[in-house]
Formats: sequence, structure tokens, C-alpha cells
Amino acid sequence: MRVKQFILAAALALLSCCGEKPEDNGGKTQPVNTKQPDEAVVGEVLPAWAEGWLDIHAISTGRGECTFFILPDGTTMVIDAGEVVTSTSSPVSVVQRPSADQRPYFTQQRYMKHFLEATGHDYLDYAVMSHFHTDHFGTCKGKGFIVSGEGYTLTGMMALYVSLPYKKLIDRAWSADDPEYEFVKQSAVEFSSTLHGDYTNFVKYATSRKGLEMERFKAGTADQLVLKYDKAKYPDFKIFNYAVNGKYWNGSSLVDAYGGGTVYENGTSCISLLSYGKFDYYTAGDAGGNTKMAVPVAKAIGRPIEAMKADHHMSVNCLPKAQMSILKPKVIVTQSFAQRTDQPMLSTVEALLDGTYYDTGVSLYFTCIDPVVSTPNANLYDRCHYNGHVVIRVKPGGDEFWVFQLDDTNNYYKVKSVEGPIKCE
Repeated sequence: MRVKQFILAAALALLSCCGEKPEDNGGKTQPVNTKQPDEAVVGEVLPAWAEGWLDIHAISTGRGECTFFILPDGTTMVIDAGEVVTSTSSPVSVVQRPSADQRPYFTQQRYMKHFLEATGHDYLDYAVMSHFHTDHFGTCKGKGFIVSGEGYTLTGMMALYVSLPYKKLIDRAWSADDPEYEFVKQSAVEFSSTLHGDYTNFVKYATSRKGLEMERFKAGTADQLVLKYDKAKYPDFKIFNYAVNGKYWNGSSLVDAYGGGTVYENGTSCISLLSYGKFDYYTAGDAGGNTKMAVPVAKAIGRPIEAMKADHHMSVNCLPKAQMSILKPKVIVTQSFAQRTDQPMLSTVEALLDGTYYDTGVSLYFTCIDPVVSTPNANLYDRCHYNGHVVIRVKPGGDEFWVFQLDDTNNYYKVKSVEGPIKCE
């Protein structure tokens, strides 16, 4: 076992060194900017989080979704840590950020460690896996990645845990009575095979040997994702879980949107609304208009929100008028990484920018848009912000917020653009 551990440690060290170039300062980031959180300046490193503020970071790798949160009392959370295996020659991939030599999980953990310094922690409190697709939790065996001595592939959410531990992992299916995740086979048949001998082994190892806590995502409650360090100080903060596994909370009970029928994996996604004072942020994995979840959940929320992560990368049928005319977000962040015109969907981008769905105005942010898409559609994308990490930063109390886009071509986290303050209503 010691030999296996040594080999694993050496392999991780080798992977960590990949992509280090002189201009990246040996892989180290610049010192933390000590200005106030809202004093961001284009061309400078984004200032650190401070107590009372809320940070929401969409981390750009060009290979999947990863959203990192620092909550007002310093509680931290990551939703997803994807890793799609493609090449830059593939018609569905963008150029990997910051380079093809740096694995996505390493980019994600380095980014988070930089901003974690302000909290004083070297771990995450929560990790939430929205659903079991590779661009959200990692690619499994057979793709040339290292397999640990415990039988799981070092990719995505699993590799992230090795380099940046999280205390609790929440997914849509875990149960102490179902260690083989048979529930996933029954609830979303098209992707269940990815779990066995891989993610399943990771969960068994991390819970039994490392003390990782596991929970199944619960819909209809604000008591699962809570502040860990000073909850009483922020009574106006909560995360309400609206839906999971094709069932949503309608205000009084859970409703099966599929009537007992087969739910494909996107429709099983975990859906939450984070609220801080007047500020609301919606996140739903891939449960967009391509599923039966988006409109019923919007009706259950029943009011405009300030910001959201675009469902399913703003792809075909996502963000329909029936949903958006209720939510009316001022800011939409799309974790995009496909070299195609239907993800994000051009007609949806146009409808949102031109006020077809609602007329209160919206700012669109995209983590990665390839030039082969943006150049011929400059009439749309010149009106958006794209290519870079996206940070939503909410002022203590939740009355206003800023949006920053950061350079994702290196590891310095310098500001590309600043929008705000935006008033919450």
C-alpha cells in the first residue's frame, strides 16, 4: 500500500507540474490584492473576498463546468468539477484554459486555493455534484488518465478531492443502503455505467478511509446547504433546494414532473436558489428547457431574480420565454466550452439581448466562445462578455453586486472587465 501511495503522490506531482511556464511565475499566482472587494481595476489582480461579501466564481477551463462559492461567513462550496476529454482539433472543443498541458482539476484547485486564502481555510466545506455527466464530474476509465490504488480515476471531482479536500459531498443518488448506486441505474439509464468501478470506488474509499461525509441532495429544504461558521450573523442568507431527480418543490410538496416516466440524466439535476438579502442566484445543472424541470421550478420561485447560471450551457431549447419571463435575471453566466453555434444557442442569445423574453435588460457572460463562433456572429457577441472566469461579488447585506471577468489564459486572475454596482430589487 505504501508503494501505491508513493506512486500516486509522484504521479500527482508530475501532473501538477504540467503547464508551468516562466510567464506563469512557476505556476504560482500573484500575491492577493488587499484592496476592498469592490475596488477591482482592469489589468490588476481581483481583490480578495472579505467577510460579509458573497462570491460566486465560474471557473473557466474550456473542458466543463465548475462554480466556486465563498459565502458571507467564509463557508465554501463548489458545484461540479467537470473534465471532458477532447482535443483542440475536435469540432466540439475550444482551446483549453490556461493551456492544454494543465488538467482541468488542477486549474480549478489552484484557482480556488488562491481565493481561499482570504478565508483562512485550505479545504472546501461542501461539494455538490449536479448530475452524472462528464462535463460536470469528470471522465471515467479508459481515457489515459491515472487510476489510483483505490480503483478510481483521477479526474474531475475525484481528482479535485485529492488536491483540495472537501468535507461533505452531496450528489443526487447517494444512500448508505445503496453503495453500488443502483438508484442511478433505475433513474437515468443512459449514463449509469460511468459510476461502477470508478466514482463508486471513490466514494467507498473517501468515506471509509478519509472521513468524507456523503448526503443525497434533498429538495424542498433550506437546511442542507447552510452557513457553517456564523449563521446567526447572516439571517438573510439561505440556499433553498428546489428540485432533484425529476421532482420539484411546488411550495407545499414534491411533484414528479415526469409522472413516473423515465428521467434522463439532465432532468435529474440538482436545482437551488441562493438568496442573500435582495440578491438571488439560480443554478440548475443541465435541467433546462430540454427537460421538464425549468418552467415548473420558475413558477415555484415565482419572482424575478438577479443572476443565474445558464441551464445546460444555454443550448437548444434552454432558457425558454416561459421560464425567463418569470425569473428575468439581470445577469446570466454561461459555462460554455463547445465550438458550435447551438451551445450557446444563437437564437436564445439574440432573444435575450433584444428583450424578446423580457424587457428589463440583461448582461450575458460566457466563459469560452471560440473565434470560429464569435467572429461570424460579432453582431451578437460584441454585446456580451466572453472568454474568462466570471465572478459575481455581492455586497454585505445583498443590496447590490458587481460582475468581473478575469483573464483565463494564465494563473494571475487579472480583471478584464468590471460591471457594477448593479442594484438588487
